[in-house]
Amino acid sequence: MLLPGCANHTETVATQVIVQLPPPGLMIPCEKPAISGIWPDVVTDDIPNLKAALSECAQHTDDYLKWRAEHENGETKHE
Repeated sequence: MLLPGCANHTETVATQVIVQLPPPGLMIPCEKPAISGIWPDVVTDDIPNLKAALSECAQHTDDYLKWRAEHENGETKHE
């Protein structure tokens, strides 16, 4: 009579681990422009192309690191 709680059935709850991966469009291979000219051509044509490709690739990395930091801190942004 003093232990009515012991007679109740307790349901168990299973924990499921969900692994989040970055969106497929975020992690893409970086463009690697070919160097095709001789010295004066490299300075005027190829180097700006290489710098542009490097900047674009660095932006993808920055976006991924920002996304990961937001999710590691428990923040979720839905845009």
